[in-house]
Amino acid sequence: MKILRLVAHAACLPLFAIAISPAQASVNNTTATVPSIAWSPCPDAWTGPASPDLGNRLECGSMSAPLDHEAPDGNLLEIGVIRVRAAVPALREGSIFFQAGGPGAHPGTLLQAIARAWTDSDLIYQHHLSERFDLVAVIPRGLVGSGELRCVTGMPPSYETLSGDLSDANWNLMLSEAQAIADACRAPWHARYINTEQHVHDMDMLRRALGDQRLHFYGISYGSLVGAWYASVYPYHTGRMLWDSGLDVTRDYATALQSAVAAQHEAIMRKALAPILRDPARYGFGSDPGIVAETVDNFPARMRKLRLAAIQTPEELAATLHLANLWEVRKPATLNAMLRLLRNPLAPDPNMDARLRHMANKLATLVYAPPGTTPRFQSGPEGDSVRVVVPCNDMPWTRSESAVRRAARENARRYLSTTGHEVLDEIVCLRWGPPTARPMVSANIELAPPFLMLQSDADTSTPLTGAMNVLDRFANARMLLVRNSDEHGLFNFTRSPCIELTAARYLATGQLPETGSRAFACDGTLGSPLEGIPGEPPPPVVEPVAVTLPAPAAHDELR
Repeated sequence: MKILRLVAHAACLPLFAIAISPAQASVNNTTATVPSIAWSPCPDAWTGPASPDLGNRLECGSMSAPLDHEAPDGNLLEIGVIRVRAAVPALREGSIFFQAGGPGAHPGTLLQAIARAWTDSDLIYQHHLSERFDLVAVIPRGLVGSGELRCVTGMPPSYETLSGDLSDANWNLMLSEAQAIADACRAPWHARYINTEQHVHDMDMLRRALGDQRLHFYGISYGSLVGAWYASVYPYHTGRMLWDSGLDVTRDYATALQSAVAAQHEAIMRKALAPILRDPARYGFGSDPGIVAETVDNFPARMRKLRLAAIQTPEELAATLHLANLWEVRKPATLNAMLRLLRNPLAPDPNMDARLRHMANKLATLVYAPPGTTPRFQSGPEGDSVRVVVPCNDMPWTRSESAVRRAARENARRYLSTTGHEVLDEIVCLRWGPPTARPMVSANIELAPPFLMLQSDADTSTPLTGAMNVLDRFANARMLLVRNSDEHGLFNFTRSPCIELTAARYLATGQLPETGSRAFACDGTLGSPLEGIPGEPPPPVVEPVAVTLPAPAAHDELR
């Protein structure tokens, strides 16, 4: 397998899910106009520099879409589209529509990287996809190329980390910031029609322009919501759908955010805290594991500004807990004072001590860092703006602000992983006004052909419980479970022939594993394609095996 030089794997985040209506609704079968697209070389701002490997196959264009497809009034929005044409036009079978994640993830750079990898692949079905299918994307509204939206500042919040400070004063600062964001992001003329519903109508415009009867789809993370919404509106034009590390489309945004917080906390407990509790002395906590548990339970508010959800190892957690102890007991007023304290040994073993003190020193610089003075964006100003707008436009947010605050207190008590950022998201949408998207109708999704989900068993961004809920809800759902993996985003990102073959074969032909089960499994990812050694023989091909999953657990995320 050739190395896949993928970019910005984090484009899959942030992510959400949405509640869907169980009632049957009409299916969009109307005969619509076929847009005309003038294809030309792509702007670097859309795709990055064009790869010589793709030659003139990489093309871009735009189409004039109604601002509101469901109630057109003459207002139009220019929507950017990207494609890599099938390498053998005479063998072309259709198109694969790609959704990079999000909301707020631009598809251009990652689409080009995937197209290059398929073109160079030694694997038969990736090569089949490259030869016979266009790989295409509609640039989501609000991103570069589709009516850019820039309504967030990128500046640090004016309030302290909510999980560490839920005082009236800090809460009111957050409310003021949420109102300012809502006001700024509602103001642009097209902002209220930047949502998932309008995006899938834009996708169908491109399907018609390409002359395809069915839309085949590959979506990562939030991309599963896009696929589900398309199938709910256009089930009879829906082809094969691959949902990679997808959202629980049977639940709402707030529940999805909460599920991720809980899963991240459980991962910290399992991967980082449990080893320390088994051998506290090794990590510098003496012989009593109760000391460690007490430190976790009484974690200082100041330390909550650290990105604790990213903790992966016991060493990272131990360094964080030692820093927390020094803060609580010695209360050093400056960074230099803390660094002097960190010159003292933290653990008896010299190698472990060196690792812990190195990590603690790096963490200390974050704890004492002054507020930033320059903008910082996760997905650029447009991507971060779209991330705010889409959830508010997609669905109603129904909790009261007092209920949100009570939940924030409970989260701070229960979960080491939370910063409270999800609270700001919810308050912005509570102050946004009613959604512009019509409810997605779940019953129509069942009219589409069988679709395939890829799911890591330990994914903390979109936990396994969500995929199990989808499998339980939709008879046409199938799931490839990847055991012993926490990867978020699997297809094209692993060295496992079991995963790569199953996903590519399904996208290319519609063939699913013949296991007699709706759920089947591969063991592990075998690492990233970037870890492969040139000339190394590929791992042996192993087909998935049938698995039986327990019934989905009852939801208590918002309890």
